[in-house]
Amino acid sequence: MKVHVFVYEHRHGTDLSVHRSEELAIESAAAVAREWWEEACQQDKTLPQRPPSADAEAIRLYFEAQEGFEFHQIRCCELEEGATAQTGALAEA
Repeated sequence: MKVHVFVYEHRHGTDLSVHRSEELAIESAAAVAREWWEEACQQDKTLPQRPPSADAEAIRLYFEAQEGFEFHQIRCCELEEGATAQTGALAEA
């Protein structure tokens, strides 16, 4: 089974979330961008005051404004059937 992993690196560490589809991983990344949009506006005065409604645009603008401070990626991985957390079940697809 394929899953999509959203990796979000920030000043407090790294957050990972696993999603059944790329669309859900993108929604998760967009939620991060919108949650922290006001902070990004303080870093980059050229950002609009409100995040765009389109997820991809919100993600792009947010992480461009946070370049050098925060990073993200979405990776497609294969989840091995019958795997558990102890077996190292993810393999990059």
